[in-house]
Amino acid sequence: MITELVAALRAIPHIVDALNRLTDATTAAAASARREEKDKNIDDLIAAARSKRLSQSKTDGVPGGDPGGPGGVQRGSSD
Repeated sequence: MITELVAALRAIPHIVDALNRLTDATTAAAASARREEKDKNIDDLIAAARSKRLSQSKTDGVPGGDPGGPGGVQRGSSD
């Protein structure tokens, strides 16, 4: 009985190491999932902004595209 207890006590550091490795792996997997979700959200936001910009440019024209209009660049005479 005492030898079994000593064997169990010797195994404790190995058990703790295994649990630490499992915890590290779980933490890394959760961080990776969060990062992938953030990347997906950013990609979705970029796609939505591009789509909105494209639809606005089709209906309103490109902002600054008219040199005489607001935001346009006038060229020619320099005073």
